[in-house]
Amino acid sequence: MTNTSASELAGLGLELASIISNEHRRDEFTSNPATTLPQAGLPEDVAILADTADMVHLVIPAKVDEARVALGDEAYFEELGRLALGACVYHDLPE
Repeated sequence: MTNTSASELAGLGLELASIISNEHRRDEFTSNPATTLPQAGLPEDVAILADTADMVHLVIPAKVDEARVALGDEAYFEELGRLALGACVYHDLPE
């Protein structure tokens, strides 16, 4: 999913919102990835991890900017934290 345009990301976001907001589609998406990933415009080798109120997933990036880490770049650390946690910090727990 490298070099993904803003419009492609928006399209993916719209598709994911549709899936997440419908319990049947969410269950199908997570239980049958070989079929549902291509339908959502994603490659079949993408791992699907569905957060729930009882379980969240931390995403570890494949690579970090070692120069920014060595400099102690606080803004970069904040960016990494946001990317790693994604949507798994809830102020109001989902049902």
